[in-house]
Amino acid sequence: MKKYLLPALLIILISCKSGDKKDVTVATTDTIDANIDTATPPSNPPPGSGKIDIETFGDIKIGQPHEKTIEALGEPDNKSAAVEWGADGLMHQDWTYTAKGLILNMSYAKGISDGTKYISSITANDKCTFKTRANMGIGSSYTEVQEAYKRDIDASATDKEQITVGSIYGGIIFTFKNEKVSGIFLGAAAE
Repeated sequence: MKKYLLPALLIILISCKSGDKKDVTVATTDTIDANIDTATPPSNPPPGSGKIDIETFGDIKIGQPHEKTIEALGEPDNKSAAVEWGADGLMHQDWTYTAKGLILNMSYAKGISDGTKYISSITANDKCTFKTRANMGIGSSYTEVQEAYKRDIDASATDKEQITVGSIYGGIIFTFKNEKVSGIFLGAAAE
């Protein structure tokens, strides 16, 4: 989320300096979502639009605040100790929902322990029943995932045991066992 802050600030600065706001055009991407503070997933983009939703998974999504997450899932079974990550300078804490098969990495600004935490990444295991917006989940076949995301697969990060949709810098990583999805990761696996 921090990586989108600088481009957004630049757009604001440029529009403030232009003096004539009607001439300013702001380009958006599917990763910047005006509904980020709601638990309601955005509508699917029209087929052929070239946009995929790499953030929404069942009732949760990347960037969702902890209040909305608790409304959707309840309190986690376990919260890890918060650790500062050098890659983004944020504090990170894993929230585990054992029965739901989910581990959510929650992040927040350093020094603001009582501030809002946001979902930074989502990891799902074999107990999870959530699906992506393309209706892929645990148990989906390799062929089904390949077909659902054929235009958006990162071939350099995909093999017979893993399909990467988007990229390792922000996307969905499906892992397979016996050609069936056995794990799903949503978020940035690398900085």
